Amino acid sequence: MIWLLVLTATAARAEPLVVVDHALHPAFLLSMAYAREDNFFGQKVYPIELCALRRGVADKMVRAQKHLDDQHLGYRLMFKDCYRPDHVQHVMWKSVVGTPKSAYVADPNTRTGSIHSYGAAVDVTLADRDGKEIDMGTPHDFLGKLAEPRHEARFLAEKKLTQAQVDARHVLRDAMVFAGMKTIPNEWWHFNDGTPENVRKKYHRLDVPLDSIR
Repeated sequence: MIWLLVLTATAARAEPLVVVDHALHPAFLLSMAYAREDNFFGQKVYPIELCALRRGVADKMVRAQKHLDDQHLGYRLMFKDCYRPDHVQHVMWKSVVGTPKSAYVADPNTRTGSIHSYGAAVDVTLADRDGKEIDMGTPHDFLGKLAEPRHEARFLAEKKLTQAQVDARHVLRDAMVFAGMKTIPNEWWHFNDGTPENVRKKYHRLDVPLDSIR
């Protein structure tokens, strides 16, 4: 049993990155925020628009889409951010350190860094069958409490979020949790492949350039 656990952990840490696009599932859409300048960093930090995840995490994205197809036909997963090379995390951190925005960016100089750099975190939203983004109440990477799932009930009561917006968030969460992903309390779009502690035990941090992934 001990040997089996060691081998399983080693295999997971060596799990390859898989490109996530409509070749993996025809419903998948990409709108990678950091391959453009219209993000909260105000700069393009990815050389190409590409979503890559660990193979097991990519499989969970397929499972989440199949759940949508079964329960909410017409909804499609739209990926905003996936695997993030560690050197890019350093660029992001340097652009926000010393500002209020630093609360939203993991410090790569710590022992753990960002879960995105493990290939085990994904930022995702919903789109309709024509590829139009569903209104979730805030854009991806909105900096504020309105984006935090833990405050949704209050904002719904205060009419700062509509029932349709909250329902759409629930549809997304239900699909991702059904697939085996974990939510976080402060970003409706962010999901991890388990708790941060378990992710860091299961995988190691990567610095593979995006434009070298095939």
